[in-house]
Amino acid sequence: MAHPSSEPTLKKDMAVLEHVEDSKDLIIVDFQQNVNAKICNPLAGIPKQDLLACVAAFCASYELTDKLSIFEKGALVAQNPDSFESIEELDDEDKRHLRREVTHKWHLPRTLYFTIGLCSLGSAIQGWDNTGANGANLSFPEEFGIVHNTWLVGFINAAPTISGLFAAWAADPLNNMMGRRGLIFFTALFSVFPVLAQAFTQNWWGLLLTRLIMGIGMGIKITTIPIMTSEVVPATIRGGLVMSFQLWVASILSVNLEIILIVLVKL
Repeated sequence: MAHPSSEPTLKKDMAVLEHVEDSKDLIIVDFQQNVNAKICNPLAGIPKQDLLACVAAFCASYELTDKLSIFEKGALVAQNPDSFESIEELDDEDKRHLRREVTHKWHLPRTLYFTIGLCSLGSAIQGWDNTGANGANLSFPEEFGIVHNTWLVGFINAAPTISGLFAAWAADPLNNMMGRRGLIFFTALFSVFPVLAQAFTQNWWGLLLTRLIMGIGMGIKITTIPIMTSEVVPATIRGGLVMSFQLWVASILSVNLEIILIVLVKL
């Protein structure tokens, strides 16, 4: 029996890991015996029997029992990625594919590249939203009678970034509520309707309001898409493909600025 004085220490060394899609699924891990789990591998140190029990509970919760063996293999490999050769649950075909992740790291399913492409499209829209109204800066201050109010003009321009900064804090609970794909679809709507509404505004506060609403979707989307990309991409090439988000943001920023310059020259 544990000494009463040791209870605070044990409680301090216990931590709760939450599943990324559902905060109701809780796994208690003793970090006193699992130090590396804090920063390295959350599955490290969990006994095999307990790990497989958690996998079975997860599959039962989400009606994936027909895929139980696949999830079990995935959990065992995730727990010991460098020792997959000694995992008895894996057959020769499983091990061959795991070896190819190292020897042929860019040989991936087309559906995975398609997913990365869609995520990159989301980042491209992000870049367009950031600079889409730049050309309007030449006309809307005069049109709305605020040409001499530089603070207000600046605030209207910065509105998406300001609202996006605060909206980003809502990304975590919304991801738990809607999941990655659902939330990306939801925030994509903010890149369509508020943008269209900006073209029909009749005053400066209408333009400000639509840009603030657009920023809400931008702030949540910019924190969700890279996470989804990192979750589906193998670790060996994760850095390169996750950076595709910022690459496309910067690329579309550049393209948009060039389009504005071309229009100005023709005018």
